[in-house]
Amino acid sequence: MSITPSAGLGSRPGTGWTVFSGLDEIDWAGMKHAYGPATDVPDLLRGLVSPDPVVRERALDGMEGAVHHQLDVYDCTVAALPFLLEAAATPGLPGRAGVLGLVASIGGVGWEVPSTGPAAEAARTLTAAGPGLLSLLEDPDREVRRAVAGALPGCLDDLALVTSAVLARLPVESDAEVQVALVESAGMLGTGGEISAALESMAVGAQSARVRVAALTERVRIGPAQVPAGVVTALTAAVEAAYAEEPPPPRPDPVSTETLRGMLHQRGLSDGNSEPAPHLDRLVTDVSWAFGDRVAARSAFIAAQLRAANWAQRYHAVFAAQTLLFGWRGDHSELVSLIGDQLDDSPPRLRMQAATTLSIIGELAAPAADALVACIESAPRTGEYTPAGSLAWTVPNPYNGGGDVGPLIRALCHSGDSRALPVLRWLLEQDPVPNHLNGHIAGLGSQAAELVPLIRQRLRDLGANDDQARETLCRSLAEIGPAAAEAAPEVLAALESNPAQAASILTRIGAGAEAVPLLRPLLKNPDNGTAASAATALWQLDKDSETALPVILRALREGDNSTASAAAVGVRNLGPAAAATIPALRALLDRVDEYGWLHQNAATALWRITGDPEPVVAVLQSVWTRSRRRWPGIARDLTELGSAAAPAAPLLREALASPRRYLVERVAKSDDGLANDIDIVGDEAFQRDARTVLASIDVIRREDDRRDGSRKTRLGGA
Repeated sequence: MSITPSAGLGSRPGTGWTVFSGLDEIDWAGMKHAYGPATDVPDLLRGLVSPDPVVRERALDGMEGAVHHQLDVYDCTVAALPFLLEAAATPGLPGRAGVLGLVASIGGVGWEVPSTGPAAEAARTLTAAGPGLLSLLEDPDREVRRAVAGALPGCLDDLALVTSAVLARLPVESDAEVQVALVESAGMLGTGGEISAALESMAVGAQSARVRVAALTERVRIGPAQVPAGVVTALTAAVEAAYAEEPPPPRPDPVSTETLRGMLHQRGLSDGNSEPAPHLDRLVTDVSWAFGDRVAARSAFIAAQLRAANWAQRYHAVFAAQTLLFGWRGDHSELVSLIGDQLDDSPPRLRMQAATTLSIIGELAAPAADALVACIESAPRTGEYTPAGSLAWTVPNPYNGGGDVGPLIRALCHSGDSRALPVLRWLLEQDPVPNHLNGHIAGLGSQAAELVPLIRQRLRDLGANDDQARETLCRSLAEIGPAAAEAAPEVLAALESNPAQAASILTRIGAGAEAVPLLRPLLKNPDNGTAASAATALWQLDKDSETALPVILRALREGDNSTASAAAVGVRNLGPAAAATIPALRALLDRVDEYGWLHQNAATALWRITGDPEPVVAVLQSVWTRSRRRWPGIARDLTELGSAAAPAAPLLREALASPRRYLVERVAKSDDGLANDIDIVGDEAFQRDARTVLASIDVIRREDDRRDGSRKTRLGGA
């Protein structure tokens, strides 16, 4: 491929350069991207370096949206990469910073690249590209210099050459933002003494505090398991200085286009206008990520930021704390308490972020309960809807016409604090009943029993069209549990048109004989799952196994995996009385079960019926290795087995030894979506149950050892 000056750009004249030679000779029609044949790739590639900024922006959007859709790498992506590298290495060509960003992303810089497939091939292509990119470290365009620093860590074939070039450029670079990118590049290139020395030098001698923070951050990231004393103090001082110094000159704004990139940019501008210190919005979080699994040091760093005088620094620290709480275990009481402190006399945006964080961490919010109560007492009862949120007790929801419960109350309820009860009473008295109120009552469980009379009265007073409120109130009773059994008549009346849901709620509140007339007709329901649920509930109420058993057996034998699994859950509550279901339950263990919950429920039911723990432990171990999502349920089931759970003890010990929550296997600096897939409540319950199982096993083992010792003593004496 030629990169010498010419009168044309590929087959398009007028740019003064020849690049993309041979572009049209590739069979793009024979390849596909996210939206079909890759026939548009040549135009997109040429558009990336067009003199027209609008064309460049649209081309970059097309490449990101189709050719590299959601970071996927296709055959056409791999085929495009050499042309991207050629364009990036051509001096003076427009749009090279954007091209270099694509190159780094396609080449997998910062990601765990698979060993085979298009992504692996793309990474190999970038690996060999170092020599062609090094000259760009001295490019007059600072955005190009910054972007090439981000791509060079992928150029591993010439690692020594690339490392030397980056380290040589680092002290002479005049732009602080580019220096930050070079520091991060150096940290990704290795852990050798030359790199460590360069980072140490920048951490002490860099003029920009932001560069000093970056150098210290990379030292932490590539450093030993034990964070050296004084690092947290040094980082905190550097971060404080970064918030105090002047922001860097703004980067050039992309042109306004109707593309997704354009919309995201406009949204970013809008958010940036209301965010404090937007140029540092990632700083505290990025430093926090560098500590990784070193939870104690990481927590100490975030705690120091939450005590800072600068409220923007504390605001960003709340986000870093939230990520730590989502993904890592430990004693987080100090951090949570410091988040609670932000509710007192802080700017509204910080108070809102603190309240929101506390509202989504479940029982972990307990150390902030006093701060929550104080803030709730001063908060307005009702507020206006705004995109930024509100601390009011309830806020109108413009999308469904109802009201939503505010984050302060959600946090207090989910922490299990009974001081939420007066607030819940007030909310239950409102018309309409707030949305999802049952989910917040769930945090208190049986502690909310005093609300049952009010819920019953509200159910009796509802109008014919108040279906949503009716369902919310009935589900609230279910969350209270057996303490709400007296509300069975209201549930029966409220859900007369939905007997399946009524049966489910009546079962959860422990309803008695009054539920039998409702449940019996459900035995003939064409849905096997509904019929089986009604049958197991009836069996528990009237002990009429002859009527219920055929229905349950039909669900176990003929139902799909979901239906059969639900039926197995019902059967296991019946114990030995369900012996006739044993063959059907064993047959379920032979079904294909990708996620393991069918096998888990069937095996546990068999154990409840037969009393033989060995088969169920073997099944639970098998399910454990297939699906992390089953771990909390497996630990809960093992608590019932006592010493018989001993074969699973190594799995439990290994899981508890991890500093990460059970769903967190791999993490990266860019995992901002961690919260979307993390079950804090489930992980806390998992840890408790696993420790209970292990303690039970250890007690039995110590008792066995004591008996063995006594027997040996007696035999020796004899």
